[in-house]
Amino acid sequence: MSARNQNTRLRQWFTEHRRFTRYLAAVVVPTLLVLTYLGLVSTDGYVSRAEVMIEHDNSSAAAAELALGVLSLGAQRSKIDALVVETFMRSRAMLEHLDRTLDLRGHFSASKVDPISRLSARASFADFLDYYRARLSTKVDDDTYVLSIEFVAYDAEYAHKVTEELVRRSEQFVNEVSHHLAREQLNFVSAEVDRAHERLRKASRALISLQRQYAIFSPEAESQVAGSVVGGLLQQLAAARTERNTLLAYLNPQAAEVVSVTARIEALERQVAEERARLVGSDDPGLNDIMLAYQDAQVELTLASEIYKTALATLEATRLDTARKVKYLVSLSAPSLPDSVERPLTLYWTCTIFVVLNLAYFVMSLIIATIQDHRE
Repeated sequence: MSARNQNTRLRQWFTEHRRFTRYLAAVVVPTLLVLTYLGLVSTDGYVSRAEVMIEHDNSSAAAAELALGVLSLGAQRSKIDALVVETFMRSRAMLEHLDRTLDLRGHFSASKVDPISRLSARASFADFLDYYRARLSTKVDDDTYVLSIEFVAYDAEYAHKVTEELVRRSEQFVNEVSHHLAREQLNFVSAEVDRAHERLRKASRALISLQRQYAIFSPEAESQVAGSVVGGLLQQLAAARTERNTLLAYLNPQAAEVVSVTARIEALERQVAEERARLVGSDDPGLNDIMLAYQDAQVELTLASEIYKTALATLEATRLDTARKVKYLVSLSAPSLPDSVERPLTLYWTCTIFVVLNLAYFVMSLIIATIQDHRE
């Protein structure tokens, strides 16, 4: 074999060896490191699971929605309630509660946790929140609106306790929100009832004050009586005038009978004038003015009474409605106590890293080869 052939084979061997070395460094070694970490170094993780949903004690409302063909509105409300609970579970307030009651930061930053998975003791609360959310998995089913919960911790009992506290605090949150809304609604309607009652009292006092001011219980009845009196007086006046005309036909105006009838006519005229003045008024309010004021007061009293009755009916209806609309959290699947290690997913992540590195390696090789071809 010539020296030239030997050199060519040697160069080919070194070329193949460099590619293999690059492959080892870029793919095999990182994959082995990941496998070593996940299999030997990483702290075991335990997963506690639970399933909950929001129930509404509102059968009558559901029947009404069915009659109106708008059950989709009720379903949408159920989904929103589930999403609200999910958001609360992943919130800063929930994390603060869990850390205060179960020392969540202490568990995740314990020395038994491997350095890569461990939460730094000096981590900010924002980093702590991200760390917590990474270990809490929540999902709302689009069909049943069931909220599935998974929490990963480094101790089976602790994972179970945290999931139990998540469900318990969420149930308390749902009750607080539900009762708060009910109280707000009831307080508003109760305030309206109080205002309506105060208006009714003022209207009643105004009517009584009016009756006392004019010493009249019913101006309408007084007007009827006064009208009857005027009518009777006018009849007597007409009869007296007829009688005087008859007497004047055959007697002198100075005759005793004519003078007596004339005096009676004058008295009747004065009486009629007084009664008419009492009805229509002159300097002082007459019965007609009093009756108008009385009617205004009576209308205000009637209106205030109707408003008060309506407010009372609304209050009772609101009490029943809020009682029917109470929401509560139902635990479909109680928080489980993990009986085996589920994290990390060694095989899954090792295969994933291996496939990703291979793809990256071959893409980079293709790019390098293309650049070299262009240079040549």
